[in-house]
Amino acid sequence: MKTTKLTLMAIMAVTTLVACSSDEERNDMYIPDEGEIVLQMVHPGTVSLNQKSMTRATETAFEANDSIGVYVTAADAALQLGGNEVNNELFVYNGTLWNSKRKVYWNEGLHNVYAYYPYSKQVNDVQDYSFSVQENQNSVWGYTHSDFLWAGATNVEASASPVTMQFAHKMSSVVVLLEKGENFEGSIPANAEVFLYSTVTKATIDLATGDVARDSYAGTGTICCRKMSNTEYWAIVVPQNIASRRPLVEVVIGDVSYLMEGKISYKPGMRHTITVTLDKNPEQTKIDIGGEIVGW
Repeated sequence: MKTTKLTLMAIMAVTTLVACSSDEERNDMYIPDEGEIVLQMVHPGTVSLNQKSMTRATETAFEANDSIGVYVTAADAALQLGGNEVNNELFVYNGTLWNSKRKVYWNEGLHNVYAYYPYSKQVNDVQDYSFSVQENQNSVWGYTHSDFLWAGATNVEASASPVTMQFAHKMSSVVVLLEKGENFEGSIPANAEVFLYSTVTKATIDLATGDVARDSYAGTGTICCRKMSNTEYWAIVVPQNIASRRPLVEVVIGDVSYLMEGKISYKPGMRHTITVTLDKNPEQTKIDIGGEIVGW
């Protein structure tokens, strides 16, 4: 995903109410039918890290082949697993527009629209949808498929104008920065690996509100962070509190391990910075857990 606003032509058929379908690929000149649903999907966008504005090539906009799921209900109806006006319809982005085989048209009255990324064919519970971040995030796929985005619009009137769907990050973001201490010799090597410990990697999500909770039945796991440079590593974690001092971050450089304990509260939609100051003696390595940045 890249930073930009993209228009989602949400085109599908309302289950049991509309029987029109089309397999035609839509293009830039596509003109929607009268009453057809048109949504403008807005990605969370740019972030600020260490007081420097930056964009991230894989998570700042939707890219070709990204897929999302969409639900539509009547405004006075609760989101259900089935029986909604639109039920977990799959849309795939072709680089310009979002395509699905079936078209969707507005019913009479007001509506609620919900969308989420990444798409899952198997949704067994819309109040407690199960989602897991990847333990190996040192790849584009592992990292981007750990990010959960959600958008909702309520009391929407049928209109030919696009309905804006503002997505938000629902997981927590972590940046681990490696710094040299006074006694650390040479440069920080390129073969460093960074791991996050003591985190539950499974979550439950309410698809009607976007609220996220740590899966209380799941155990903790270890996340391998994504290397962005020799001194910067990223990870996406499930929001949760680590209230007591536990192993939190490990930096492995060759046959030397720097393991640090700490306490932290990972919050949804926020970026947390952990600075590790390396020393020649691993026991002298320091950890500093910085503040939170909203809207990563």
